Amino acid sequence: MSPTRRELVRATRTRIVDAAGRLTRERGAGGFSMDVLAKEAGVARATVYEHFRSKRAVLDELASSIARSVTMDDSRTATSDPLVALRDILGAVCRHWAEHEERMNGLRTLTALTGGDQAGEGIDEKQLRKLVESLAAAGQMRAHWTVDEASDALGALTSYATYERLRRAPRTPEQVEGVLAKLVVSIVSRGGAAAPNSAPASAVPNSATTSAGTQNSAPEIRSVASQG
Repeated sequence: MSPTRRELVRATRTRIVDAAGRLTRERGAGGFSMDVLAKEAGVARATVYEHFRSKRAVLDELASSIARSVTMDDSRTATSDPLVALRDILGAVCRHWAEHEERMNGLRTLTALTGGDQAGEGIDEKQLRKLVESLAAAGQMRAHWTVDEASDALGALTSYATYERLRRAPRTPEQVEGVLAKLVVSIVSRGGAAAPNSAPASAVPNSATTSAGTQNSAPEIRSVASQG
């Protein structure tokens, strides 16, 4: 298959899955047929079956596409100061979940119908572990934590399940980030040599008052960001 043909096939498959996502949000997973899906995607019914042998296969693919792990920009995890990277990740993951709340709720419905798991509701595990290893190497992780424990803890804290629970209060995504920052205090530490261009005084999460007047604790998380 030529590269051009391969791209066209991939684009058509994506269009079908996107159409399934729209129909699922509007009608529910059981509210449309393959004929309706073909019409929504703007393709022939036979084309849908060329890509997916059944509606269940379409829903499985849709669930998989929604459940992709959150992958951070490499520039966040490659920074010379892992605490700055941690700050950036907390903010990025909260923004990501805020933008995809509807999709993630739809994923719950789809996984219930398809019997799949809900993997992918968090940050990519390899990236998280790399960040934790950087924290440990820089002496910025509390001594009683192992790399495995801290990786698992950060994975749980940044998962959609945790975000969803903290949003129920209700809290804004920014307030959720503040709560997560307070919890991260138990993992990060001021210790270790200061990284170039970093600000040691703000290496540990500290409290700040948000524009809404609520107390918000943010690891360096916010304070370093303000220093550019």
